[in-house]
Amino acid sequence: MKLAAIDIGSNSIKLVVVDAASADSFAVLARDKETVRLGHETLREGYLSPGAVERASECVKRFRSIAEARGAERVLATATASVRAASNAAEFIDEVERRTGVRVEVLSGIEEARLIGLAAARGCCEAGASLVNVDIGGGSTEISLVSGGVPVALHSVKLGAVGLTERFISGDPPKARELRALREEIRGALERPARELRDAGWQRVTGTSGTIIAIGEALRAQSGKQKSQGAQPAGAKIALSRLERFNERMAGMTQAERRVVPGISAQRAEIIVAGGQILEAVMRSLRINYLRTCDWALREGVIIDFLREVEAESQPPLPDDTDPRLRGVHAVGRRFGYEVSHARRVARFAETIFDEVAPSSGLTRHHRTLLSAAALLHDVGYHIAHEGHHKHALYLIKNSELTGFSEAERDVIANVARYHRGSAPKEKHSEFWRLHQFDRETVRSLAAILRVADALDRSHEGRVRDLSCAREGGKLRLALACEGDCEREAAAAEGKGGLFEEVFGCDLVVGVNGINPNARERGGER
Repeated sequence: MKLAAIDIGSNSIKLVVVDAASADSFAVLARDKETVRLGHETLREGYLSPGAVERASECVKRFRSIAEARGAERVLATATASVRAASNAAEFIDEVERRTGVRVEVLSGIEEARLIGLAAARGCCEAGASLVNVDIGGGSTEISLVSGGVPVALHSVKLGAVGLTERFISGDPPKARELRALREEIRGALERPARELRDAGWQRVTGTSGTIIAIGEALRAQSGKQKSQGAQPAGAKIALSRLERFNERMAGMTQAERRVVPGISAQRAEIIVAGGQILEAVMRSLRINYLRTCDWALREGVIIDFLREVEAESQPPLPDDTDPRLRGVHAVGRRFGYEVSHARRVARFAETIFDEVAPSSGLTRHHRTLLSAAALLHDVGYHIAHEGHHKHALYLIKNSELTGFSEAERDVIANVARYHRGSAPKEKHSEFWRLHQFDRETVRSLAAILRVADALDRSHEGRVRDLSCAREGGKLRLALACEGDCEREAAAAEGKGGLFEEVFGCDLVVGVNGINPNARERGGER
C-alpha cells in the first residue's frame, strides 16, 4: 500500500510518501518540505489569516500532486499547534478541503506527542528499548516517554520556537532582559513534565523536529565532522555542554549573522534562539546529558498508526481494559468519578448490538472503538450536575485529552455520549451541526445504538446479565438474559429505539429470557 502523510506545522508543511508492506516495514519514496509559517501572527492572534489559508492550501495541493504521482492510494493530513489554537480552525479545514480535496485532522497536543513518540521509537531506537523523545515545533513542544513501543507518559506544552520568538524577542541580537523573560517562561512551563518524568528512567533520548535537527547539524559542522552515511539508529549527537555554548553564541548574533552559520537555514535563523533555549531547558530539567537527533517524526507516526489500524480491522477487538486507546478513556472516566460497573455494562451491550448491525451498515472496527469510548464516558456529566448530565458529558469529553484519538474523533465521542438520552441529533444543536457531514452520520448511528444499550441498564443494578441479537427480515430482536424482573429495561430499550429504527431501517423487538412472543413490536403499533 502506498500512502502519503502531510504534516501542517506552525513553521513548515512536510510530506512523506511511502510504500508499505506493513506497519513495521515501509520504504520512503519521497519527502518534501515547504516553509509556510502558519504560526507567524496566528499563535499570537489566534486566527488564521486569508493569506495563511492561501499558502497552506497551495502547499497541500502541490504535495497531493506529488503523492499521486508516486501512486499514493491515500493522503493523510494532520495539523498541529497553529491550527489547534486558531478560532477559525473549522473554516480552515473546510477551505483546504474545498481547494485541495484533502481532509485535515487536527491533533491534540497529547495525540501529537503519542504519534511522534511512536515514530521515534520505531525509526531511531532499538526494538523494546525505553525512549524519551523531545520535539520542538513552532507552537508547542512534545515530550514522549515510550517503552516497548507503547506510550508511558505524554506531555505537550505551549512552548514553540515561533510563538516564543514572537512573544519575547524583538531585539537583534536579543536583549538580556528578553532572554531572561524567555527562559523564565520556559522554566515555568516545564515544571510539571520535569516533576513527572525526571525519575521515570529510560535507555535512549532522541530529538525530532527541524529545530533540533538544525542544531545537531550546526554542532556537527562546528566540530568539522561530516554527516554520517548509511543506515544509522539516529543522527547527530547533541551534548548539553555544547548546546549551552551554542545557545550563548546564537544569542549574541544578529539574524544576518546566524543565517550564515553552517547548518542553520535563513528561515531557521529567525527562531533558533528560542528553539535552542527550549531544548536546553528540557535537557536541564530532565537531567539529560546528551541526545541524538531523529529524522522520523509526526509524518511517520501518522503512517505507522494508520497501518496498525488497518491491520487491526481484521483482528477481534481487544477488551476495553487492555485496548491502549480505551485505557486512556477509563483514565478520563476515573477523573470524573464515573460508575465503572454501569459504564462497562453499557459498553458491552452497545458492542454486542454494534456487531450485529455493523456488517450491513458500513460500520468498521474503528467505529466500534469510538462507540465503546462514548459508552464508557456517557455519564461523566454527573460530575457537574444530574440535570442535563448528557450535555455536561459533551463539554467534559470535548475538553479532555483522550490519548489515541484526534480532535475530530474526540468530538464524535463527545456527541455520541451527549445523545445517549434526551432528543436525537438536530440541525439546531450547534456542537452537532459543526461536525463534518460524515461525522454527523457516524454520531447518529452510534448514538442510536448507545441509547438502546443505556436503557438496558437503566436501573444501574445489572438486572440484564447478557443479551443476544438476531436480525430477522425487517426486525432486530434482542433477547435479554436477566437476574429477576427486567421488563422495565426491555420496555425502556424499545422506548428509546426510535432513532435506532430510523438509522438502521428495522423494527426493534426486545424479549426477556429468550425471544418473548408477547413483546411489543413497535413497527406494528405505527
